[in-house]
Amino acid sequence: MKKTYTIGLVLLTLCFVTCQNAFAGWPIGKYRSIVVPSFNYYTAKDTWDKSGNKVKGVNGSGFTSYAAGLYVGYGLSRKLDLLVNVLVPFQSSKSVSTAGVVTPQSSSGFGDMQVGLNYALVNFNYTGYLSVQASGIIPLYKNTNRDIALGYGAYGSEVKLTYSGGINNKLIKGYFNLETGYRRYFDVDGPNVLIYSGSIGKSLPGRNQISIEIGGQWASSNNKTFSQNLSVNRDFAFTKGALNLGHTFTRRFSVFANGFYTLVGRNSGIGYGGALQTVIKI
Repeated sequence: MKKTYTIGLVLLTLCFVTCQNAFAGWPIGKYRSIVVPSFNYYTAKDTWDKSGNKVKGVNGSGFTSYAAGLYVGYGLSRKLDLLVNVLVPFQSSKSVSTAGVVTPQSSSGFGDMQVGLNYALVNFNYTGYLSVQASGIIPLYKNTNRDIALGYGAYGSEVKLTYSGGINNKLIKGYFNLETGYRRYFDVDGPNVLIYSGSIGKSLPGRNQISIEIGGQWASSNNKTFSQNLSVNRDFAFTKGALNLGHTFTRRFSVFANGFYTLVGRNSGIGYGGALQTVIKI
């Protein structure tokens, strides 16, 4: 029996947006822009089954994904921002048959593009913001003749609520970010996806900062079929923990790096990854 352990853009996308929590929910500013190019990495060998039990990967099997990403935001007004987010992944996997034969597979190309609007509903003395974001998901690929699917290949939508703000007291001088959202893919099998994350960061000497985050996704679908190609599974869940580091060189240029590990899950991979991002404010 052949086993293939792969995962698509699900964790990679979450990895991509992790460092953005440092400024998520805050208005960009009228006629101002923010550009975030990134490099992302994810790898997994073991999996969790539908009951959350760990399934050990066969020696020689595994999945690795590298991706270039670009996040662009533009302030249409003091409260309303236009956001565009896209990833270009390269995915590779190795499967091992019961006879010990290793079969490599790979796919690359543009992934899903997300385009939306973010509106700052309420500000709390300009030290915290409650904002709502609505966006559409546009697949920039077709999975026909691909060894590994780059995603569901379906259009979708997402609504997200973010509460973020600064922290300034004797113990911590930094920021926090709380986020929850709902994503729906317009396919007969969905899925419906709940998104959640929470992070807290602290400023360090030398214009540095550090933060920790817990976040994940919970997806449900009428299609309960489990595939070893995890990128096409529609009924899954996972929670990850992440550590983020950042340095501000100027008011307009910062660099962030993060690493994460999946802590628990269902029909998902047990893996780790990270991202390196530059934040450019124009």
